[in-house]
Amino acid sequence: MFKNPLKQDITPIPAAKSTPKKTPAATRGEAPLQAHAQPASDISPGESRAWRDKILAAGSDDAALLRLAHQAPGVDLKLAAIEALTQEDSFRRAMREFGDQDKRLYRAARSRWQEASGRRKTTIKANAVIASARALLEQELIPVNHAVELDHAWAALNTGLLDAALQAEFAALSAELGARTRARGEDEQAITRWLAAADDAIGQLRAGLAGVAQGDLPPAATETPGAALLELLARVPVAGDPRCIEKTDAANRALALASSVAQRAEFLHALPALGVADEASEKAKIEQWRAIPEVAEAHLQSVLALRFADWRNACRDERQREQDARRAHEQEQKAAEKRLRLSAIEREVEAAEAAHAAGQVAELTRLMTVIERTLKPGPVNAALARRIEALHREQLRLRDWQRWSGRQGREQLVAEAQALAGAAAGKVAIKAHAEAIEKLRERWKELDKLGGATNQTLWLAFDDALKAAYAPVAAHLDKLTLARNENLAARNHIIDGLVQAAAQYFPVAQEGVTPVANARPDWRAIARTLEEAQVAWRKLGPVEHTVPRKAQQGGNAVTTRYAAAAQALAAPLEEACREAARQREELIAAAKNLIGSGARDTVDKVRALQAQWQAQAKAVTLPRREEGKLWGAFKTATDAIFTERDAARAAKEAQFSEQIKAREEIIEHLVALSSSSSTPEVKRALAAADTAWRACAELARPQAARLDARYRAARDAAAKHLGEIAAYAAQARYDALIAAMALCREREISSEPAADLEARWNAVENLPDAWKPKLEARFRGGNAQSGAQSGSPAGSQSGPRSGSPTGSKSGARSAETLSDILLNLEAACDIESPPDFLADRQQLKLRALKAAMEARRPIVVTPEDIERWLLDAAATPSPDESSRARLAKIIAAVRQRQRR
Repeated sequence: MFKNPLKQDITPIPAAKSTPKKTPAATRGEAPLQAHAQPASDISPGESRAWRDKILAAGSDDAALLRLAHQAPGVDLKLAAIEALTQEDSFRRAMREFGDQDKRLYRAARSRWQEASGRRKTTIKANAVIASARALLEQELIPVNHAVELDHAWAALNTGLLDAALQAEFAALSAELGARTRARGEDEQAITRWLAAADDAIGQLRAGLAGVAQGDLPPAATETPGAALLELLARVPVAGDPRCIEKTDAANRALALASSVAQRAEFLHALPALGVADEASEKAKIEQWRAIPEVAEAHLQSVLALRFADWRNACRDERQREQDARRAHEQEQKAAEKRLRLSAIEREVEAAEAAHAAGQVAELTRLMTVIERTLKPGPVNAALARRIEALHREQLRLRDWQRWSGRQGREQLVAEAQALAGAAAGKVAIKAHAEAIEKLRERWKELDKLGGATNQTLWLAFDDALKAAYAPVAAHLDKLTLARNENLAARNHIIDGLVQAAAQYFPVAQEGVTPVANARPDWRAIARTLEEAQVAWRKLGPVEHTVPRKAQQGGNAVTTRYAAAAQALAAPLEEACREAARQREELIAAAKNLIGSGARDTVDKVRALQAQWQAQAKAVTLPRREEGKLWGAFKTATDAIFTERDAARAAKEAQFSEQIKAREEIIEHLVALSSSSSTPEVKRALAAADTAWRACAELARPQAARLDARYRAARDAAAKHLGEIAAYAAQARYDALIAAMALCREREISSEPAADLEARWNAVENLPDAWKPKLEARFRGGNAQSGAQSGSPAGSQSGPRSGSPTGSKSGARSAETLSDILLNLEAACDIESPPDFLADRQQLKLRALKAAMEARRPIVVTPEDIERWLLDAAATPSPDESSRARLAKIIAAVRQRQRR
């Protein structure tokens, strides 16, 4: 059960070379040890190694180990034999047998016995706790308080005495209990949350059904809460829980209700508008409505049925209104047609009256024929009939007149035509001369319209005269025809040039000829060729005035051929321009994406984008307006990037300057601390500086190193000043103590104190508050009687003292005399005592050694003890000269000690 420490590698313990110190008195347990145990210095290394081999050979035989413990010559060997024991009874026996010998043997045996007993008891309790945990695991429902009690019971055990297997077993059982408890709790929480969420979802679903049924909400308003409820049904936490089953049924009923309401609401929403559905469509809708299942809740069903009935009534009313409107429209249409017919007849009558007034017999005859045809559908009013009858009479009268006036007009036109023929022999204005000829022919046609008979002799004379007059016009037209032919030739040349350019830049693939791979046309040359052709075409003037009419007509018209030839170059060029514009837009988008990216290579990317822009601009030239617009957008994006870079650089520099300024302000604040600053002020300043310095942002290494050096120098200076203040305060209190002692001495030796003694006492500064009560008591004479006793000569104080030993705070301090206090201080400060007190000081050392041995630990004199003794000595009234000299020496030593 217990490991034998002697079974490990054992290094022989060498014998002690120094002589053991003698103690003033031996304890009860040390006498037998000196009587029975052989000192370690008397055992040779070989003998020690032999005994240790015997202990190792005994192994787990506790009886043999006990015998070896009795027989072993040295305490270390006895301890090794006792440590090798393994059984609890053997440890108990060793306690009994070695109780009267060396206390180390007894304590070792007792310690091992306590460990073995504790391990056994702890193991029994641990097994009980583990059995309870197993029993708890077998229960279906685990009470949480029982699991907590098991954890508390296990925590109360000293697990350091348990085997690792038991600890691991309980850890596994505890983990399983915790997991099951947590799982049960999580299930309950999940069920509670799910039930609440399901109630909320059902409430939200049912809350919107009334609005959907009334038409205030769209039919799709139930889809979102329905989907949420379906999602909850899909993730039921515990499907077998009765609460979950009941809530699932309620949710399904709510979903079915919502589905039926939404179906009918959707049907109502899809009904045609009023006036669109006829009676057949309405009957079909009624059949469809009856085929839809009714809603389970009566009030929702009644609301939906009322909406459908309202629609049917509105459709019936709308159809009646449409029939009434149709009949009224037909009547209005017939009346309008009648009015239009009368209006048309009236307009024809007015036109006939105008022709009659103008003397146009032919036009009057045509209009009268039209009027007769329009009168066939029905009669007209009496006034209009009288006007038509008057026109008939005037028509007959004009026919008789035109036979006489027609010959007179034609003879006059022949004379005017012969005059134009005579004028054509000289220089005439071609346009005006041609217009005059055209007007004469129009006037002859007007006479033909009057209906008079034409004389063949007059017509031939008129026609010959106009032909002779038209000779200069014909010559002019011949010149125009020649110029138009030349213009057409120039335009054909332009078209041929465009065709050749298209063949050059866009060759048609031929059989047996492999096209050049990645051949890119010279778009700039194409654009230049197209622009030159357009300029040359515009210089030739308008086509309708400069090209023969035959060349302007048909599929082979000059404009058609020019448009086709120009399109052969313009279409690829436009496509290339669109592609170039798209590429430029991509460059603009790429530049905009770089805005705000903050990448280190942003400027390099912008330079690359600018280079791509220049390359594309050289390859394909866009129209000036489009090129300017795209370039403006690209330049705006790049300028924004450079502006952002400059702003970031300026902000970074400003932030860097602010960080440096903040650190320099901290350093300047430390440097500004003057020598007159108090200790609290310096401490607060140092703490605030440390906090502010740590809160400052990180700087670059060169600046940080320089500022850190300045900060450390300023802080060291402030800390040094703080130390100087503390040192001054520490020394000042001793000056105040010496001054207070001098005033007390002055008052004690004088029969009548000086008048200013009280003032000088009150003027003493830097005296700690803890020291004032005792020194005040001495100054006021409260310890005069005790001072007379403690101020006796030191020689009379020889012999053992009844005060407590040095450093012991349990002794009665009131029993300590001034001589004892001074001895304690001299011993603590390592100052030589006067020859008369050497015996007392030796006795003091013996008492201190005895106290340390009894306490089993060294007695340490603390600065608080020295301060307490020093205050007690200073507060002792009326000391003799020897004591005052010793006290002054002690104060000087304490001051020197604190300076170090």
